[in-house]
Amino acid sequence: MVGLIVVVPCFNEGRRLRADGFRTVLADPATRLLFVNDGSTDDTGEVLTAICAQLGPNALRLDLPRNQGKAEAVRQGLLAGLRLGAPVVGFLDADLATPAEEMIRLVDTLRASRVQAAFAARVALLGTRIERDAFRHYLGRIFATAASLILDLRVYDTQCGAKAFRASDLLGWTS
Repeated sequence: MVGLIVVVPCFNEGRRLRADGFRTVLADPATRLLFVNDGSTDDTGEVLTAICAQLGPNALRLDLPRNQGKAEAVRQGLLAGLRLGAPVVGFLDADLATPAEEMIRLVDTLRASRVQAAFAARVALLGTRIERDAFRHYLGRIFATAASLILDLRVYDTQCGAKAFRASDLLGWTS
């Protein structure tokens, strides 16, 4: 039985992808990783073949014929996860800017509550270091603030690449 599908959108990630970073997610045998190759033009396809072989049968792959953008790659992956019957689906950026361990913590938080979605956030705390380009950081803050105001949602970091959702009507899916 599938309990969780974690989608990893990939576009030209061949140089950065490593199997070891994703092993933590597969500690639970009911969890599946679904790598979505978004029409990459580099060696991402070959790298994903090797990674899926290393990680075993719970590492799956979906190939999109052409690049459609991260949002569509995530959407296609989430829909595939829902079709597989997962009660919880989520996504995690291929660069693991949010470590895989945090995805597990995020899903555990979701499951322990009645909420329908859980979003990770990159927050600089005393004693921690988050490395990112200053321009992208401030541009992201402006976007996140605007999105939060427009949607009337109090979400600190809308752009963080780790989110989890329950399969429900709110997600646009009913089994």
